[in-house]
Amino acid sequence: MNTDPIYEADGKISVRKAVPFGLQHVLAMFVANIAPILIVTGVVKVPASEAGAVVQAAMIIAGIGSLLQMYPFFRLGSGLPVIMGISFTFVSVFCVIGLKYGYGAILGAVLVGGVLEGILGLGATWWRKLVPPIVSATVVTAIGFSLLPIGANSFGGGFGHPEFGDARFLIVGTITLVSCLIFNIRAKSFYKQLSVLFGLFVGYAAAYFYGMVDLSRLTEVSFVSLPVFMPYSLEFHYDAIFSVFLIFLVSATETLGDTSALAAMGFNREAKDREISGSIAVDGFVSAVSSLFGCLPITSFSQNVGLIAMTHVVNRKAIASGAVIMVLAG
Repeated sequence: MNTDPIYEADGKISVRKAVPFGLQHVLAMFVANIAPILIVTGVVKVPASEAGAVVQAAMIIAGIGSLLQMYPFFRLGSGLPVIMGISFTFVSVFCVIGLKYGYGAILGAVLVGGVLEGILGLGATWWRKLVPPIVSATVVTAIGFSLLPIGANSFGGGFGHPEFGDARFLIVGTITLVSCLIFNIRAKSFYKQLSVLFGLFVGYAAAYFYGMVDLSRLTEVSFVSLPVFMPYSLEFHYDAIFSVFLIFLVSATETLGDTSALAAMGFNREAKDREISGSIAVDGFVSAVSSLFGCLPITSFSQNVGLIAMTHVVNRKAIASGAVIMVLAG
């Protein structure tokens, strides 16, 4: 039985002990957090400088949303160590809407859809009975399987890369994977749960050695900047709003599954109605706020739930340190 406070939701731990676990969560979701933005803005032909500002807003809003999940306000938030990020679920429909109406129409649909999901979340106590566990479990499992090609493509160098499958990509990927496994086997105590973080650092060093890391552009940007409120004019089209709202319903089901899985794997119990309601409400309302800063919807990240299932680290202070890192990074 684990007695270390790192395995308790409100266990008292030092900042020095908390930060590595929070950083591990950030690095585990970082690429998946920005990939939907790069895909959608690329399809809609948003300039690179503006796409960078969207990524900045995504990090800040995801961090704030994560903190709200862990430390609820009013009826917003689950109180569970949930990490938020940009959802892949909306990418396909956003690409269609963006090509038809432009990026402003995407943001307008997100604003309306987010508010509707937030209201839906506040009433989740009664409609939860309409969504049996097998439905939410199937949605989360399907999303998990859909991420497998993303991992495989990344291992080979990235989707569409002209040198996909080149030996250097496979070598770096193998070094990263083996580093995670060796660290998990050899490390002692709670340090064993930092295997993903260790693998990411070793993999980054290997990528730098093979010339995959370009630091030359660091001098081209300011060290500190803030996101801009309403950088785009919002447009409202009925068909776009309806399509996006339907995907918000899928996202709500995913969040229901994530929250239930987190309660089961992290705390060995069923999720409470209050936790599910607060979790979905944050998804919706924070997504609506996200649109006002030119960003895409924010939702719970299934891969971070999986990380908690692997490490059993549920300490809110540890996971919240990751949310603070996201805000500072943004």
